Amino acid sequence: MAQPDKLLLRSSPTEDTSPEMGLLLGHALAMDYHTVVIATDMMKSSTMMKEALVSSLLASGVDVVDIGCTSAPVAGMSARLGDCCVYISEYREYGLISGYLLLNPDGGLFRKDQIRHLDKVFTDSKPMPDCKNIGSIRKINTAVEEYNVKLRSTLVERTASPIIVDCNCGTSAESAPQILNALGADVLSINAQRDLNYRSRSPSPDSDLHDLKTLLEGENGYIGVSINLIGTLMTVLDEKGRVITPEQVLALIIAYLKPQHVVVPNDVTSLIDDVFYGRIDLGMDTPFQREEGSESSIIKVAPDAGMVCEAISENNADLGYFNGGYMFNNISVMADAIQATAILAQLSGNNSINRLLDSIPTYHSDRKRLRYQCTPEQFSRMMEENLPVLRCDNVSRDYGWRFDFDEGWTLIRFAKDSDDEIEIVSESTDRAFLIGLMEVASDLVESCLMGQ
Repeated sequence: MAQPDKLLLRSSPTEDTSPEMGLLLGHALAMDYHTVVIATDMMKSSTMMKEALVSSLLASGVDVVDIGCTSAPVAGMSARLGDCCVYISEYREYGLISGYLLLNPDGGLFRKDQIRHLDKVFTDSKPMPDCKNIGSIRKINTAVEEYNVKLRSTLVERTASPIIVDCNCGTSAESAPQILNALGADVLSINAQRDLNYRSRSPSPDSDLHDLKTLLEGENGYIGVSINLIGTLMTVLDEKGRVITPEQVLALIIAYLKPQHVVVPNDVTSLIDDVFYGRIDLGMDTPFQREEGSESSIIKVAPDAGMVCEAISENNADLGYFNGGYMFNNISVMADAIQATAILAQLSGNNSINRLLDSIPTYHSDRKRLRYQCTPEQFSRMMEENLPVLRCDNVSRDYGWRFDFDEGWTLIRFAKDSDDEIEIVSESTDRAFLIGLMEVASDLVESCLMGQ
């Protein structure tokens, strides 16, 4: 086998990962980790990918804790049983070959620098141990039940809220209906059995939710939740069957839980700040209160899942959010749609989600990209020289330049998926202000580029 120049942990649009990559990954993990927790999703290729990884870990002298086929939140909680965890799944698109998702002991995703460090195996290979020092394997069959018990213990408020939950025949079927029943919710479950051959729908607002919407039309006062195969993402529908955006769901969760500290990417909608700091009062009926006199904050980081997870742990934040995933620090920092569903069930017991959403103003957003030919350092220098053009007193320089005004904000940053593009993102509740903001930001970037 020709050795590649980097670890391919996930399938890409042009190539799939392979069991051979599992062999390389196991040897790379052995450089720094003595005990590795392993879990899989339900994809048919996951078992094959798992066996290759386990073989390599054992041969490299690493002990393995195998918790079986579970949801990602269960894997996140169980990651504490080792020095790290590998969840074998292809969570992005149905039908791709399974890949390797790397988790820290707190359940948070590996940062990019941690993954780059693993590539060191190609230049600094560790010698393989002899047969007397191979690793051992321990199997645990109770991880799902331990997660269910732990989650139930964190949900102190019971509810009789009516809710329809679609488990999409995935691993969340072993947790979501049971926990909702334990809460006292009036729950209707569909696709609540594990089925390897079930064609799951994408958990996005644009996905086909015909079955869920049909049930909501025939039931009075129910909300609907569709959870993806591994329990990390969800689509929420209100009592009228309207799809709620992920950031609106986050705003509802914040208004209900009253968290002290929240971690979000720095391009999140201003709705989150407005609800957190009380600039918008949703009139939420909630048993929770924020501690008076204690510091509370929204922590904004780069739009990267690993960075969000790290910031949650470093700041002991109660709640985190990234790209449709909600992280609750009371169990792990893995995105957890099962816990989010239970919280929504509690929330909707004494609140009409439909009426709450009607009190949220409309936030308009726009974005564009401009190409640059200079170095990032040159562009950054020109940006600093031209900042006064925007006449903004509230400028954040973390992972780009964010300018906050009373009427909205704009963010100028290097595009995450391109080496030669600058991205401009703006938001405002006033369309006219948004148009002007985009024009001024674009002029600023073009002035910087012309100065090179």
